[in-house]
Amino acid sequence: MSRKADRSMSRRSVLKKGAVAVGGAAAVLGGGAPFAQAPSTSSGQGAPAVLRGAQTGRRFRAALGGAQNLSFEELRLLPIQDRHVVVRTEATAPCYTLVLNGIGGTPSVDPAVVAAARGAGPGGGAAGAGAAGAAAPGAGAGAPGAGARGAGPGAGAAGAAGAGAPGAGGGRGPQVPNIGNHTFVGIVEAVGSQVKRVQPGDRVVVGVTSQCGQCYQCLRGRADACQFTFGLTPGSFPPIAERADGTRIGAALGIGGFSELNVVMEEYTCPVFTDVPAAQLSLFGDTAATGVASAMCLIEIEPGSDVVVLGAGAIGMSAIQAARIMGAGQVIAVEPVRHRRDLALKLGATTVLDPNAEGTNLVARIQELCKGQTDRLFAGGRGAGGNRGSDFTIEAVGRCGDRPKVEQPPDPTGILPMTQAWQMTRRGGSIVYLGFGQVGTVSFPASALANNGRTLISGQQGGLNFMRDIPRFVRLVERGQLDLKSMVTSTWRLDQLRSAFQVLADRTEMCPVVVFA
Repeated sequence: MSRKADRSMSRRSVLKKGAVAVGGAAAVLGGGAPFAQAPSTSSGQGAPAVLRGAQTGRRFRAALGGAQNLSFEELRLLPIQDRHVVVRTEATAPCYTLVLNGIGGTPSVDPAVVAAARGAGPGGGAAGAGAAGAAAPGAGAGAPGAGARGAGPGAGAAGAAGAGAPGAGGGRGPQVPNIGNHTFVGIVEAVGSQVKRVQPGDRVVVGVTSQCGQCYQCLRGRADACQFTFGLTPGSFPPIAERADGTRIGAALGIGGFSELNVVMEEYTCPVFTDVPAAQLSLFGDTAATGVASAMCLIEIEPGSDVVVLGAGAIGMSAIQAARIMGAGQVIAVEPVRHRRDLALKLGATTVLDPNAEGTNLVARIQELCKGQTDRLFAGGRGAGGNRGSDFTIEAVGRCGDRPKVEQPPDPTGILPMTQAWQMTRRGGSIVYLGFGQVGTVSFPASALANNGRTLISGQQGGLNFMRDIPRFVRLVERGQLDLKSMVTSTWRLDQLRSAFQVLADRTEMCPVVVFA
């Protein structure tokens, strides 16, 4: 059977189970043909809510709060709004930002130093981080500690502290936790009356950064800075569910993920017509999409070029693969964790370096590796001086949370690799910064910055154009060019989320993923 026929049958199967659009008693599919309400079951009981088209009151399990104060509860769905999309979750990949503020281990960076850097004052570390996240959802496309993407500063902290959660009382009284995380993949079960992008039965990737297609940024080709994400605060998103006592619950950054059902605005959805396993697709809402986009869309790595990727976590590993796909002449991965270096070699790195072993020689080592085939200037050689070094450098390190159980980074604040990225890149080269949560200040030599030509790019989600790029990246997976299977190192049930958080914080695995039956 062809893949197209497979998808068609899969779609019909989903619809047969009752995925419907909201808008009275009818459902809308394709050109708008309504479906009558499903009859009662043979047992005499009413059909499930999804079959009746009645979303309100549906019960589902969700994980509330953050890594430090996680709870599992049964919630009831509230009425959905005109541009809401109800999605039955298939899989969600926890982001390293959710454990960046620690989960009970030994902090890699003194919490007081982190708090001071965030302007939170003594004892205000977590609150400061949460407040920063509430003010700028998705403001960093980073890979904290070379682990995972940091899109959504405070996406974890805000979830933990309830920052910006609908129903939190605007900071007055006890704060209410959110449904955690900020990305997932699933099947659309219902849509509001004004939704155009997706329809019931569609498989969708829900990403941390929206693409409305109409705002100032989207119209200028910077959907990664879509103002639907950056122009709104988490409090702008309505609550989507309620507890048994009537307390209303929202989703972190208006997205969530750690829930059997999720409700999002359509601007955060991208339909994908594929049979790629859900666990792999879950990486496309955040980490993998960021790394791939940075190398393929933001800087467009040239064939035969020298590429350095600092940090081989989920984002860095995806960037390594993208550099290989783009035909880079050599891809040098710099990563302290041995099992990540091994995987980097498998997925496309030509050379791996341990920054702990290289020490202060790291920059010189990379410049030597990228010196070119000749020094003869009139034969196309680089000569000496600032012409040696990488053509493209992707920094995907960021700050480290708890001390991992594997090898330690040389600088847990994340400042050193930012500085080294500048130093190891040749004159006229390009540097993309994807790290998140760094503590400290980076400085560059003024004259060299002004005159010696390096392009510095702040890589919010790698410059991802969500609706354009995700389908393209999915095709790379289908054709075997992009390997996400090797990056998904374990799967967990929702009630095992604490264990998934632990391996994420310990860095003993690449990408743990929570899957739903």
